[in-house]
Amino acid sequence: MAADRLTEYWDVYNQRLQRVGQQQRQDPVRPGCFHLVVDAFIFNTAGEVLLQQRSPNKLNFPSCWDCSVGGSVVAGETITAAMHREITEELGVDIPVSPADNFLLQPHTHWIEAWFAFQTDHALTDFTIQREELQRVAYFDRTTAHDHLNQVGFNAYTTELSRAWDHLDQRQRAEA
Repeated sequence: MAADRLTEYWDVYNQRLQRVGQQQRQDPVRPGCFHLVVDAFIFNTAGEVLLQQRSPNKLNFPSCWDCSVGGSVVAGETITAAMHREITEELGVDIPVSPADNFLLQPHTHWIEAWFAFQTDHALTDFTIQREELQRVAYFDRTTAHDHLNQVGFNAYTTELSRAWDHLDQRQRAEA
């Protein structure tokens, strides 16, 4: 059984991020329309990044290594609310989410990805992973993370991972 919830509803947007309708996940997105997706890289205080290994039951890229957390924005949610929900659902922890954590809106053919970056002091033992979505999570150094994310047919998120590191670095310097 697939881990994906095909009957959930998404809001549908135009290129200017104006809501133009709603549809079920299982239905194809109309040309010129987009649904929203949230993704994040979460770093520990040692500078390692958390990656998740997707469930073998996922429709797309089963068992592949992926960013720390991510998923679709469901109908009625903001990207920050969706990011918080995904972190809580997939990792079982409460990491506060603010608009300042969002560092990139990236359009694709029929979805727009909102990328977030976080730093946490959570150890691996603090995470309670959502087994229907994930097999496991682990922290990796930058080189090993890039190696794990570089899989045939799957976006390696090389640019997004580098931008996430830079975003956190800039925020830390601004707060110092």
